[in-house]
Amino acid sequence: MADPDQSMAGKICLVTGATAGIGEVTARELARRDATVVVVGRSKERCEAAVERIRRETGNASVEYLRADLSSQADVRRLAQEFLERHNRLHVLLNNAGAMFALRQESVDGIEMTLALNHLGYFLLTNLLLDTLKASAPARIVNVSSDAHQMVKRFNFDDPQARSGKGFLSYGQSNVGSLVYTLFAPIAHPAFRQYGQSKFANLLFTYELARRLHGTGVTVNALHPGFVATSFTSGNGAYGSFMRFWAGLIAISTDDGAKTSIYLATSPEVEGVTGQYFVKQKAVPSTPASRDEAAARRLWELSDKLTESSRPPS
Repeated sequence: MADPDQSMAGKICLVTGATAGIGEVTARELARRDATVVVVGRSKERCEAAVERIRRETGNASVEYLRADLSSQADVRRLAQEFLERHNRLHVLLNNAGAMFALRQESVDGIEMTLALNHLGYFLLTNLLLDTLKASAPARIVNVSSDAHQMVKRFNFDDPQARSGKGFLSYGQSNVGSLVYTLFAPIAHPAFRQYGQSKFANLLFTYELARRLHGTGVTVNALHPGFVATSFTSGNGAYGSFMRFWAGLIAISTDDGAKTSIYLATSPEVEGVTGQYFVKQKAVPSTPASRDEAAARRLWELSDKLTESSRPPS
């Protein structure tokens, strides 16, 4: 872990996907540094349990939760509103919530679930809280991405929601097709390809947001946490079981997986650093395609359209 004596006293931090895995570890370590921490999760029971664990392990009573399904735009808007009713400052926004779906699903808004949760959740929540982040500057936005972005040559603007394709090997509702991919080509599984696209989108979003925030005192960086042993792929049948099997053999712990998130949220070494991609607490180049400014602007426009409006009403 990063230096536990590094104080975050007086700082307010919002961490999504913080009821388990690297999100909970990150929230715990921010609380250990005396930050006020707002945990975000889908389940009231899991949120309550995570808050109790973090308070008990850190001795910090300033840990609370807000419940939201971040694949639902109504829930994201409600989350932002409820946060602003409690707090008028936000110093760290850590976008961590994400998932992979072996079979294609759609959100309550009719958007492919991976795109809805892993990218649009980041995009909408960040924009809804952006004025508060600016008013709290210096402030930091940390986006959890993945090296899975490397499998994407370009963002698929022709089919961002993975609707195309026919037959049992397409990204649809075929358990047989999913099993075939799991057994013979797991990395080519349509779920993994769509996950990679969502993580590629995280980088395009991070770099475009950094350009838009220039001079505001708000920084934004992305990271790859590593291949972490979590329940990330639970509920995904044979494919999820396959991924968890390999995670059990070669993946790193959640404590190790959270290190870069914690570093970007707390370290004075990255004060003022923005628009970078970090692996193992070091800035490294992401793929050239993920740095395409025209694609980033186009994705921003698409995301604005898919979320109807990224800004709260004036």
